Amino acid sequence: MRKKVTLTALLLIFIFSISAVANAAVQASEYIQEARADTNVNSQGTVTVAFRIIGTDIMDVLGAKTIILQEQAPNSSQWTAIATYKAANNANMLGYNTATYSSSVSYSGAKSGYSYRAKVYFYSEKGGYDMVEYIAD
Repeated sequence: MRKKVTLTALLLIFIFSISAVANAAVQASEYIQEARADTNVNSQGTVTVAFRIIGTDIMDVLGAKTIILQEQAPNSSQWTAIATYKAANNANMLGYNTATYSSSVSYSGAKSGYSYRAKVYFYSEKGGYDMVEYIAD
């Protein structure tokens, strides 16, 4: 019985460690070589979400289709969407005929003591396409 409990505990630790590493960077699809994003809050209350994506070749379209900025109140476990940025309304979110693309979006109004993260939906297209979600803390 003790062996089963130990084995189960080790298996759970392994599974959770894999999921934590999975968000380190999006890697290796047919269209996306690597993608990552970071969220930064400055002392003036501006949240900046910076991202970079590398295609597997010179891609027709490369970048982020959607970025959803979320905040978490102190002592809360819930994340609430506070802003959504779409490439259709933000020309700087997509690049064309390029192998790499980086850009950023900014939000003014960060609250002291709150945490911020962004869900970035990376997009790459050349003949076909791929879109992947990345959570940037």
